[in-house]
Amino acid sequence: MTLIKNSEIVQDHWAVLDENQALQADHNIIDLDYWNANKDALIASKAPLGLLVQGDTSPDQFIDNIQHFELIAINFPSFVDGRGYSLAKTLREKHHYTQEIRAVGEVLPDQALYLTRVGFDALELSTKEAGLLALEKLNEFSVFYQAAAN
Repeated sequence: MTLIKNSEIVQDHWAVLDENQALQADHNIIDLDYWNANKDALIASKAPLGLLVQGDTSPDQFIDNIQHFELIAINFPSFVDGRGYSLAKTLREKHHYTQEIRAVGEVLPDQALYLTRVGFDALELSTKEAGLLALEKLNEFSVFYQAAAN
């Protein structure tokens, strides 16, 4: 996987945990079920946490606990599923979430510019080549007529 953040390829310090995995020492991304089952212990651990949600997840399912997450990763199960765009925009504009919002899953380089415009500030792409192409797409435009989350 290749991670783009701030228009450059960066090292990913976060680990996505499976259901049965124990917390790692630092920077764990957990899903909503893991959070709900282990909320008290996770809060007490004070470890940096990221939350992995699907694009069709309602923010109402986690918004009351959003202060515990340094990162929200929104999964795109298919590149044609645009619900993650709406979720990112809602988190930025309605809920004023200022931490990292990461696009994961079936993310295509051609989507990079649109993803950043609605509020994603990190993009996880499947290969380094896809990451380099996404960087090209991000740098194609320097001026926009429309306002955006970024």
